[in-house]
Amino acid sequence: MKTIAIMNNKGGVGKTVTAANLADILARDCGKTVVLCDCDGQMNLTRFFLPGFDPEVCPTLADVFTGDAEPVWTENLTPVFPGLDLLPGSPALYDLDLRAVRDGAGDPYALKQFCDAAASDGETDFFICDCPPGYTLASVAALLAADEVVVPMLLDGFSFTGMLDIQAQLEGLRASVRFAGNRADIAGVLLTQWHNSPVVQEGERLVRNMGMPVFRTVIRRTDKVPESTFDRTPIVRYSPTSAAARDYRAWVREYLGEDV
Repeated sequence: MKTIAIMNNKGGVGKTVTAANLADILARDCGKTVVLCDCDGQMNLTRFFLPGFDPEVCPTLADVFTGDAEPVWTENLTPVFPGLDLLPGSPALYDLDLRAVRDGAGDPYALKQFCDAAASDGETDFFICDCPPGYTLASVAALLAADEVVVPMLLDGFSFTGMLDIQAQLEGLRASVRFAGNRADIAGVLLTQWHNSPVVQEGERLVRNMGMPVFRTVIRRTDKVPESTFDRTPIVRYSPTSAAARDYRAWVREYLGEDV
């Protein structure tokens, strides 16, 4: 099983859209078994796939951190469609962030232990974490659990800074005695909402020359992407011939090491 954290410390760069489309392509097109994990208290990923979900009555990621999760790891998942399950988010993650600062509450290794249980069963191919911006309990836990980090990025200065923050955070975790077991590496930066303009082209040139891995495939800007979020349907299903849908499929092939 491969565990992937989708992360950038800047919001609005396409993390949730990327996580949703990556999971959909892997499950539907590639026949893989996928678990999505919503690490954000806003629950955007959860509400995208499960608009009627109630975190007060169903297991969530917050329960994993508090020790209240169901003893069998699969019992904490909510099915989305065959091949894709979701470990939902919850607003309780915000409270856990406050308690982590105030009382040291919450075990940052809890998600890794959850992933280890999934891996030991041998029935899950990919575990994908949709991370919030910032250094929250859930985002640090996702980095500790991850094999690789994918960094969606807009070509602007704020996203660029967020990308550098993640690189520094990974290096800091490795340098810490407590987090010495961190194994995640940046799989690549994924340029999103790309369009043909001199500023974007210059930004892309700078990013590709800074020594960090960058995927060859870029996700082109299209109005179909925000439309798909209103419809709560991955862009690869909502508008399969759109530029962004074709780009996401090409990116997944690149990520899996297939010919693009």
